[in-house]
Amino acid sequence: MHLDKQSPAKGEGAGFDPAPQLRGLDVLIVTSGHEITDARVYSKQACSIQFLGARVTLVGRLEGKKPAGVNVITVPAPSSRLTRFLWQPWRCLWAARRIDAHIIHFHDAEMLMTLPIAKLWWRRSKFVYDVHEDFANLMLVRDWLPKILKPFVRTMTNATEKILASLADAIVGVTPPLLDKFRNHERIVAYNYVAESFFNRAVKVSINSREREFDVVHLGTLNVRRSHFLVDVLKEFHRLRPTARSLVIGVFPEIENELKPLLPEGCTLIGKVPHEEIPRLLTNSKVGLDVHPWLGDHLKVAVPVKVCEYMAAGCAVVSSHMPVLVKILDDAQVDEEDVRIIHGGNPIDYARAALQMVESIEKGADPGARLRRAALNHMVWEKEAVKIAQLYLRLLRRPCAI
Repeated sequence: MHLDKQSPAKGEGAGFDPAPQLRGLDVLIVTSGHEITDARVYSKQACSIQFLGARVTLVGRLEGKKPAGVNVITVPAPSSRLTRFLWQPWRCLWAARRIDAHIIHFHDAEMLMTLPIAKLWWRRSKFVYDVHEDFANLMLVRDWLPKILKPFVRTMTNATEKILASLADAIVGVTPPLLDKFRNHERIVAYNYVAESFFNRAVKVSINSREREFDVVHLGTLNVRRSHFLVDVLKEFHRLRPTARSLVIGVFPEIENELKPLLPEGCTLIGKVPHEEIPRLLTNSKVGLDVHPWLGDHLKVAVPVKVCEYMAAGCAVVSSHMPVLVKILDDAQVDEEDVRIIHGGNPIDYARAALQMVESIEKGADPGARLRRAALNHMVWEKEAVKIAQLYLRLLRRPCAI
């Protein structure tokens, strides 16, 4: 079975039932901020819901090759940040106007501004708002916003999001505290866990922990402040271990250009890569880093997906303290020696923890194998997809046998 098409492969220990319980449902998924092939939107939600029998149409911008598994309608990329927030949602709504759907699933907070009109256009449809992050509190850390305006923008964004979200028939949130921000009658948590296809790719390309090329890896985008903190962590790590090899994956071009001259010798920097390439890179790394040394309000309700992906790839983990992450790890009974949680913002603490883990792996320990088993038991996306499917059926007052 091809893992990138509409049917996610069954994964070891996941227990995902592929019965087509959503047969006959038309689902429209609209994203104004994410690219169509974003992992959460496409390969997780759209493909999983289609695998359960629904006819899915996905609307948004496309930067690469058009995917074959799910029907997509593309819109041009916004020409500026202002265009994205003020015009792109309406462009997406116009592109979707001829689609007849039982469920319309909105991603991105700015799509909410179209919700009053959308409810008039699709009178019989049920609307779901998918909350990926604390959008309002993120305004406080946006590099592009003038500092003096950040509190005002945060307050206005928070109020507007809550008011417009109240018009939705249901809310899907990626963590419980993020979901608690809303008071809609129908609300569910669907953690942004790892798809079974990711586990399967990781197994196929996995390397023995002691033989992996890179000692530490950091995956994902960074703002300016965090990127400089990561540089300091890597400099300390390479100072403690002069022969070290490190890897940084997925930074934005503007951050990549800024980091290149700052990183220590022995560090490889890779920009944006297709998500299907991530397992190959992670399974060639011993320890995964997650650095969020300043615990802003937007992080108190978040879970770093990269930590789950590190675990799925068999990496040991060094991560900043984040309340929801710690709760998930405790529920999964993860040993604190396999995932080192760092409080505060001292680069040397991250570097020393990573060094201890690398040295332990070289002596024969295999924390990554234990973490992969924990991820398989507790962090598989397809179980979350079933929650979304059950929500759809409840909204439509249809029998729920999933």
